[in-house]
Amino acid sequence: MAAPSLLFPASDVTTIQRDFAAEATLERVRSAAMIARDRIAELDNVRVLGPEVKSGSDSVRLAIDLRDTGRDAWQVACAMAGRGFTLDAASHRVIVVRLTEDDIRDATHHRLASALQLALWASPAN
Repeated sequence: MAAPSLLFPASDVTTIQRDFAAEATLERVRSAAMIARDRIAELDNVRVLGPEVKSGSDSVRLAIDLRDTGRDAWQVACAMAGRGFTLDAASHRVIVVRLTEDDIRDATHHRLASALQLALWASPAN
């Protein structure tokens, strides 16, 4: 009787392909999102919920809780949209901001916290 073979079939290396450019882009966007998170966290009564959420291969979303500000997040979202910020979603308490590589080029991540502060000041208290 022959000994069993311990040779495994060769793996198909061609199916394992990584998109390094997309990974590098996402890493840059995540780094920018961390800067925005840190600056938003310095605002009174504003919280960024959980870690940033990957919504695609080239963008990151931040969920910002405005419940403790006494402002309606929908009105704050409208004020931010009027300032040229693209928001993914808004509810009574939370807004979701999407950051992309284009936003990094425009330095949106550096301006996000100050624009949020201005939008909070411009929105009436509940």
